[in-house]
Amino acid sequence: MSTPPYRAVLIGLTGIGANRPQEATGMTVYDGMPRSHAAAYHAHAQTELVGVCDLRQEVLDEFKQTWQDVWPDVAQYTDYHAMLQELKPDIVSVATSDHVHADMTVAAATSGARIILCEKPIATSLADADRMIAAAEANNVLLSIDHTRRWDITHLKARQLIRSGDLGPLRTITVEQYSQRAMLFRNGTHLIDLINFFADAEPQWVVAELEEGFEHFTEYQGGGGRDPSSDPYASAYIRYSKGIRAFYNSYKVNFAGSQTILTCEEGRIEISDRQAQVIRSQDHFTWSSSELHTTEFRSTQQLGYLCEAIDVLENGGELISPAREARKTVEIMLGILDSHHRGNVRVDFPLT
Repeated sequence: MSTPPYRAVLIGLTGIGANRPQEATGMTVYDGMPRSHAAAYHAHAQTELVGVCDLRQEVLDEFKQTWQDVWPDVAQYTDYHAMLQELKPDIVSVATSDHVHADMTVAAATSGARIILCEKPIATSLADADRMIAAAEANNVLLSIDHTRRWDITHLKARQLIRSGDLGPLRTITVEQYSQRAMLFRNGTHLIDLINFFADAEPQWVVAELEEGFEHFTEYQGGGGRDPSSDPYASAYIRYSKGIRAFYNSYKVNFAGSQTILTCEEGRIEISDRQAQVIRSQDHFTWSSSELHTTEFRSTQQLGYLCEAIDVLENGGELISPAREARKTVEIMLGILDSHHRGNVRVDFPLT
């Protein structure tokens, strides 16, 4: 017997909220990898998108044009409170500007929703993150944050190898991000979350420096991150428990790419946008390198995000990107701002 579909709604219809993947034509492959909330709902047989919400009518019209063959009768709203009250959804996606995540998440948690899928970063302040966490926990709602790399098989395989102990204890984590959009909150969020993901430990303190010209940048406004001049790049040294040292570096340059280097006692893992390798050394002059072998999976990106939440709802278990982990990422980013503003000093966690 098939499971009745979960009724879902989507708040925020630009970019990661509503993009539709390009379909392959003339080839024996079908359906592009879902890379948006809407595309994930389309791909998941147990979900039905019953409502969408955006403040701008032109965006609602564009969504209808893009997805009309899939959801010709989806309800449209410009008021998310009305949508939640009238449709009583099981799943709510929050894919709006960062600074309004909190109010929408709290409203969804108290409306009867069972799962909330919220874009990263969870919020722009710890107070807002705490409100979201409290509302979800008080109402027994699963709140998952879209730090997408946590559903990527390469990063999962790398963490599995580290946890196996085959390379010895993890010592340092180095992440780098380059492009004109290498902004701390917009895109750096992913890499700082990756540091937490691999460290599997608590951050103790940070020392950091922001991009020149951001000397008075003490608060992230979270208006969507579309303008690189509104969000700085940064460099930071983060000290964790378990003796782990982490280095984050980003720079706004035309060269585009990112990489993560995980150095352990007996070897290292190097992951870039192009490849993933396991490296071991016999001595200073002799290194051996092998590919980090992975298997292809369909349920990655936003579809993996959705599949996991439904599986945890039905069968129990822990989310891989829970709200409390996402809060840790925001706390580190706010610590980076504080360190820079105070003259690149050490800032201890938890923040006060």
